[in-house]
Amino acid sequence: MMNEQKNDSRGRFLVVGFCLWGAVFAALFFMWKQRTAESARIGVEDSAGTNVVAIEGNGSSDVPDEVEAGGREPDEIKFTWPERGVRDFTLTDSRGEKVSKSDLLGKPWIASFIFTRCAGPCPRVAAAFKELQKRYPEHNVNLVTFTVDPDNDTPEVLTKFANFWEADLDRWLFLTGDKDTIYNMIGQDFLMPVGPSPDPTPGWEIIHTTNICLVDQTGKVVGKYNSLKEAEVSLLRRDLDALLGK
Repeated sequence: MMNEQKNDSRGRFLVVGFCLWGAVFAALFFMWKQRTAESARIGVEDSAGTNVVAIEGNGSSDVPDEVEAGGREPDEIKFTWPERGVRDFTLTDSRGEKVSKSDLLGKPWIASFIFTRCAGPCPRVAAAFKELQKRYPEHNVNLVTFTVDPDNDTPEVLTKFANFWEADLDRWLFLTGDKDTIYNMIGQDFLMPVGPSPDPTPGWEIIHTTNICLVDQTGKVVGKYNSLKEAEVSLLRRDLDALLGK
């Protein structure tokens, strides 16, 4: 009788134990699924710790846009840039000189969006621009880098950055100025994401794209290209050559 009671108690203990472990495994599985879904939503990938947002744009193949420091994967978007082109603006370059939209009219230019304190793939964007500078040595194309951190990227800071990348400042401009002006241009004219990041880690404070945009001679955006993908940069060169009549 005593043995039967012990066996019954042991059986109940095993059943309860299995139930508890089952609940633990179920909870862990649910947490894993939630974490996987969140990672897919944010789209963390790339060896440089880049977050991506899948957006399809005109003049580009189906390659995800790169966005530093965070981003949500929206529905596929077809880009239609404003017919008026990039708005009139006046910003300051790394030499302390004023640069406006009118200074860029008459020849195509390529825009990028970075900040000098960036701990993500910004250096790879700059490297792509450096390669474009080599491929287009004539003064018939401008490269224009807009800082997304104008509070810290002063002309003096941008000068050091430009020197590091061996930029020809007559063809590769680094622009800073009023933050609202820059952010409105990036968001409303180039249709690219920019804003404060929820991640306070130094170097990841700002969300911004690593796409680069092609602007024609009239100041209208005509294409966006993933600067971290050689195939996309090749498409940019093809479209730029077409604008140049090559």
